[in-house]
Amino acid sequence: MPDHTGINKKENGGRKEGKRRTGCVLFFSFFLFPFSFPMLCGCMTKDTIYSDIASSRARSYENWLGERQRESASEKVLRGPMTRDQCVNVALDNNKDIQAVTWDKEKAAGKITEAYSQAFPTVNLEAGFTRVDEAIIPGGKKQTYGVTATASQPLYRGGAIGAGISAARIYSYAADERIKEAVQNVAFAVNRGYYDVLLANELLRVSEQAVTLAKSHLDDVLKRREQGVASDYDVLRARVEVTNYEAEMIQNRNELHLLKTSFCKLLGVSQESDITFSDTFAYGAVEPELEDAVSRAFAERPELTQAELSLKLSEEALTAAKAERWPKADAFFSHTFSNPGPHETSDWGDGWSTGVTMRFPFFDGYRARGLVRQAKADLAKSRILLINAEESVLLEVKQALLSVEDARSFVESQKANVERAQQGLRLVEAGYREGVNTELEVRDARQALLRASALHYQAIHQHEVAVLSLKKATGSFEPGRTPVAKIESEDEDDGMKR
Repeated sequence: MPDHTGINKKENGGRKEGKRRTGCVLFFSFFLFPFSFPMLCGCMTKDTIYSDIASSRARSYENWLGERQRESASEKVLRGPMTRDQCVNVALDNNKDIQAVTWDKEKAAGKITEAYSQAFPTVNLEAGFTRVDEAIIPGGKKQTYGVTATASQPLYRGGAIGAGISAARIYSYAADERIKEAVQNVAFAVNRGYYDVLLANELLRVSEQAVTLAKSHLDDVLKRREQGVASDYDVLRARVEVTNYEAEMIQNRNELHLLKTSFCKLLGVSQESDITFSDTFAYGAVEPELEDAVSRAFAERPELTQAELSLKLSEEALTAAKAERWPKADAFFSHTFSNPGPHETSDWGDGWSTGVTMRFPFFDGYRARGLVRQAKADLAKSRILLINAEESVLLEVKQALLSVEDARSFVESQKANVERAQQGLRLVEAGYREGVNTELEVRDARQALLRASALHYQAIHQHEVAVLSLKKATGSFEPGRTPVAKIESEDEDDGMKR
């Protein structure tokens, strides 16, 4: 009769061991529950949360202070006269938008590399160790080691590989167009800001002339009072007029300062820069034709080229989606080195295999159908966006042409108005000294001159901005590279310029 004593002892020992484990689990569960429950339920109070937020905001402020100091130390300082082209070149070197979009070229290069990788072979090396229970393989080796090298070469993908490479190249071309668009936007903004500063300079000069004329008139009134032909009220009115023109001059000076500050920010240089705007307003009549402007815009606008490239990208995506319905073929090679060897040896050995595999997608749960449907929708959307982009560009061109025509008429109407106002003021002031004209007539003549001067410069500014808008609408901004002004580093104590 077989002896089951040993088996019973093992079973009893297993039961006791199980009971001990169960007891330990229950003990630690009840013991750790009071500590784990707050962690599971969340021990963060409102005060704790807001305290953490306040600490985070304080750290962000300290980081901002540090970055501000580092930026101030590294910012370029411009000195001396600068033309519009020079300012554009400085902005192109420092503008953050251009620096960011330039990295799209690097991303496009990575996409091209990724696309070509689909056509190249892949090589993998796999190593493994396995330990097997003795009861599974009686008398066999309990431990096995193996190293396998595999290589696979795609032979056919239904056109998906070629479509992927073409799509990556199209993305690279689109990145070029985005850079071109960013450059044109910066060039337009810099030219517009430059003209704004020129206008503010002229308006400040007009205000300074008004103060000079008002003070000269005050001297005349004081002399007339000494002669007994002017009253104290006339003197008081002349003093008020001087004060009013001085207030307007101060406002124009502040406006000029703000525009220069914004312009330095646009260039990406230090606010300590002292730029002399050497270009001046130079009016030149422009009479563009609608057909020529639209033709150039359709050929040069980067937004339209991007829309065309987006359409081609959608076409390649549709080709890649349709490729999911076609079979796929791969060539493979595998070489294994293992212990025990692949040929039933008890020591190290090796073996290899090679061949071609074909995969036919008989049923994929309608995945390919869904991909094709999405790609067709994207293609239709790209066609609509291209039409919309053409309509938007056409509208911009028409609006720019109308603005140029209106500005040209504005300039022509103000061309001789300033000279007439100057002549009228001289006649009235001479008549006032002789007692023929009144002080009211002098003030009216002076205000007419100031308004005519301001309108004259505003008309030229409006015309130049309209021409800039037309260049932007037709995509004809071509910023050239010219030497920039000398740049000084604020942290260089020896005064060296770079």
